[in-house]
Amino acid sequence: MLSAQVKQDLKNPWLKGILAVVGVTLVVNIGFISYAFIFPPNLVVQDYYERGKNYFHDERVREEAAATAWRLQLLLPNSLKVNKTDISRLYVMDHQGKPIHSGKVILSAYRPSDASHDFNVELKLTDDGTYTAPVSFPLPGHWDLIARIDVNGQHFDTAQRIFVQK
Repeated sequence: MLSAQVKQDLKNPWLKGILAVVGVTLVVNIGFISYAFIFPPNLVVQDYYERGKNYFHDERVREEAAATAWRLQLLLPNSLKVNKTDISRLYVMDHQGKPIHSGKVILSAYRPSDASHDFNVELKLTDDGTYTAPVSFPLPGHWDLIARIDVNGQHFDTAQRIFVQK
């Protein structure tokens, strides 16, 4: 049984308040941890660990690729809004600085917090080295964009993180 002193201490409002704060903190943390296990965050790349581990070990490969790399620049409007269609542009130049006249370009939009809203858009050649397409984002927040061009068995890509407003 509880002693008389413990019973008297449990009547103290300060002790009740402190115990309530500790209890609420534990319940909230258990809730967050449970939510993280039930709905795990999705990753943009499935093999993220292997790619990250190899990133710094492949410096020689990156240096060799840089000499033949193309320059890609992805341009979007400064202010992107949900469900508003805007034109996205990709400017592509080869390693000699000349605009590209052919190739297939895919713009992939990844939502880091929810992979179910990811989508791809094919950009069409509209001018020398310029590919465009209308793009509309279904949700606000951060999006990772990867534009990839495939020409004659070669592929190059560029990535950009954007924020879409409500």
